[in-house]
Amino acid sequence: MRRFMAPVLLAGLTAGVAGCGGGSGNVSGQVKFRGEPLPTGRITFVCEGGTKPALSAEITDGRYEIRGVPVGRVDVTVETFNLRSDPVPGAPPPPPVPKGYKYVPIPPRYGNSKESGLGVEEVRGSQTKDFDLTP
Repeated sequence: MRRFMAPVLLAGLTAGVAGCGGGSGNVSGQVKFRGEPLPTGRITFVCEGGTKPALSAEITDGRYEIRGVPVGRVDVTVETFNLRSDPVPGAPPPPPVPKGYKYVPIPPRYGNSKESGLGVEEVRGSQTKDFDLTP
């Protein structure tokens, strides 16, 4: 039985070291565009390895928090959404825009995990990761 367990245990440890595995971390921080806090949006952490989980959080007044991000390399995307779009003929009316909502358009590259240039190395525990987006 011991001869069987050693290879299984070693394989599990190896899988945890490669890609996203071996624990998780909690990340919070600030997202800015042109030096100003991004009023609203969404930030997503996409794991590079394993089962490639993706974890997202809302950005409010430039701040975000994501809990349980797997340890390892992650690609990061940031997106903003225009809730004040023109109505589509024949479609139901859009939901009301939240009070204080402000849309700030950002370059489309930030919405693509391979083009954003926002990758980080995630570690165990709590940490702060700030992002300052440029035009």
